[in-house]
Amino acid sequence: MTSPHGRPRAAALVLVTAAAAMASVTTTAAAPAPASADTRQHCISDTGTGQERCFASFDEAIAAAEKETGRTLEEQERALDGSGASLRAAGAGLIIGTYFEHENFGGATFTLYGDDLCTGGDDTEFWFTFPDDWQNLISSAQPWATCALWLHSGPDGTGDRDGPYRENTNYVGDYMNDRAVSTTLG
Repeated sequence: MTSPHGRPRAAALVLVTAAAAMASVTTTAAAPAPASADTRQHCISDTGTGQERCFASFDEAIAAAEKETGRTLEEQERALDGSGASLRAAGAGLIIGTYFEHENFGGATFTLYGDDLCTGGDDTEFWFTFPDDWQNLISSAQPWATCALWLHSGPDGTGDRDGPYRENTNYVGDYMNDRAVSTTLG
């Protein structure tokens, strides 16, 4: 599965470099502040601890998630092309899914990673409640690691439910657009 954002191209790299340079001039804190609606960024979160970190670009966020899991998305996908048995046996960390602020994989992103491995089935294997500033915001989704993603209008996998999203979904549909408070994964 290929990320809809792809890897940086020359023009994108120039824009990211310029944005990073401007951000470094105006930022004095060592750690990024929580994203507000006006400054939403590209965040990652560990499904086990809920620890969230945000970055200026999608590529920076994915690189940080890859560092946390110990493998690139490409290595992860190759390992899962077979049965995924070696990853299951190792309890390996994986990038699980990315949620997007706008349709067509646009805007800010929220990527989940953790030790949980989805089977892609209809059973709920675990759930995650989005931080307050990410609730009622999601418009598109991208599953990784054989996951099937569901969106819920309530916390902890409660409320209205829509999905599963098993492939890159450029629009989650009118029913759940900008309504997700939590996600369940299978």
